[in-house]
Amino acid sequence: MPRRKYDLSQFVKFVPCDRVKSDVFKSKHFNVVVICLDEAYEITPHHEPYDMLFYVASGEGKITVGKRRYRAGPGSMIYAPAGVRGIECIERMVVIGIQEPH
Repeated sequence: MPRRKYDLSQFVKFVPCDRVKSDVFKSKHFNVVVICLDEAYEITPHHEPYDMLFYVASGEGKITVGKRRYRAGPGSMIYAPAGVRGIECIERMVVIGIQEPH
């Protein structure tokens, strides 16, 4: 049986000028990942074949969904259907992603 409680701090890891993506939980219904982006790092807009709900736990940035860009800070939730998306980090970010399994 999978764990039922997770401590976000155990997944928060930063690498200078890069990103760290950690798998937290996987099930047949959804996956949860934690993405840590160092300041000024960008995941350039690219195509993804699955839906994702982003929750910004800390930091500041912009999330691209299709042709739109959303400013995102702590507490922001942004839904990104399958398609083009990316993240531009302005201030070190911790983002939780809830996604369709793939």
